[in-house]
Amino acid sequence: MPIIKLGMLTLAYKLLAGVTQPIADEKITALLEQIGDIFKISLAILSSIAFMIIIGTSLVLKISNSGMMYR
Repeated sequence: MPIIKLGMLTLAYKLLAGVTQPIADEKITALLEQIGDIFKISLAILSSIAFMIIIGTSLVLKISNSGMMYR
């Protein structure tokens, strides 16, 4: 769920930066784009950590099951 939320926030800020570009100051548009980039980096970090947790958990389960197999 947090991955979907971060993805939606990234898209929302990027879209908002695109919409405000013709009518707002350049600094505000740059700020909105940077906020979108921060959310994109957070999304990448969260996705990689979730992937590592899934791989780690599956490795621990595989190792514990192979020990029971040799009995």
